[in-house]
Amino acid sequence: MEELPSKEEIVEILKEVIEPETELSVYELGLVKYIDYQEENKTLVIKCDFARRNPSCVGCVPIAWMLQKKVTDELSKRFMRFEGIDSVEIIG
Repeated sequence: MEELPSKEEIVEILKEVIEPETELSVYELGLVKYIDYQEENKTLVIKCDFARRNPSCVGCVPIAWMLQKKVTDELSKRFMRFEGIDSVEIIG
């Protein structure tokens, strides 16, 4: 198992994680704004921009949150397979 993902592996993971509503990848949607690695605590920090994905309909907000959680959970799962990552923090 690899310590940390390469740039190519990061892009591949972003292309594989699909946003359920649109069936497009988080890469295609441009949801991930930056990824940072905090070496001292082996944490991968991922900044996502879900603002434009939030509906204006109040009743639809819980559904949007569920979809966002599905995406963030999948991102965490994919990156946690690397030995050098102990935790994934999603900001957004």
